[in-house]
Amino acid sequence: MLPKGLVECGESQTEAAVREVEEEVGVVAEITDLPAQAGMAPIKTIEYYYFADLDTGGATTRRVKNYQENPAFAKASAGKARIHKQVIFYLMKMQKDLGKEGWEMEERKWVSYEEGMKLLAFPTERGVFGEAGKILKCL
Repeated sequence: MLPKGLVECGESQTEAAVREVEEEVGVVAEITDLPAQAGMAPIKTIEYYYFADLDTGGATTRRVKNYQENPAFAKASAGKARIHKQVIFYLMKMQKDLGKEGWEMEERKWVSYEEGMKLLAFPTERGVFGEAGKILKCL
């Protein structure tokens, strides 16, 4: 899985990306300024939909409830909310390893490019990883 999340109020897309990597992976990182990424451009943007359970107990974790309650973001049906998500991926360089993944992750591990490609479950994630591989000349 590649880190992704929501942009917080007052945060830029790049600030959110750096924060999400720290929260989910436990790594302090900075977006690279490689020539292929002039101006810190994203390496890839993907869009998809997913279904989230509606919160019926009044308590929620994270920010999904904001989407569930707003018809502009999600159309609720049968206890589920259809959520549209746009994810912007940046190539980053690790500055510091904090030693432990965030609460949303079951584990993290360092692997080769080839093994990383095999471990990714979704074609869209493999596409992002492939773009990073081209930039870093792993292919």
